[in-house]
Amino acid sequence: MVQKMTPEKLVEQLDAGSIVSLEEAAWPTMAETFPLVEEIDTNMSGRILLVRRPVPGKKGLGWAIVEDPEPLQKVIRPLKNEKEARALIADRLAAYERMWDG
Repeated sequence: MVQKMTPEKLVEQLDAGSIVSLEEAAWPTMAETFPLVEEIDTNMSGRILLVRRPVPGKKGLGWAIVEDPEPLQKVIRPLKNEKEARALIADRLAAYERMWDG
């Protein structure tokens, strides 16, 4: 039996360091828990969302990115800090740029 993903379960999995995949239709409910910092259009593979994520038992928020690796799918990746998040985004954008160059 497949368990339904809840925002609380998603936060727990991210806190454990897991990269979480979910159906795109589930993201709007989850998004309410993840304040949007920036939306980046990859011009190739959807958008990358830089978001803040709740960290159980701590005040303040952590970081994560949300990607669209395939149609109708979202992948949420927890990151340690904003610097790490922005570095990963830059790497992704550079990879997409190389794809355009052939």
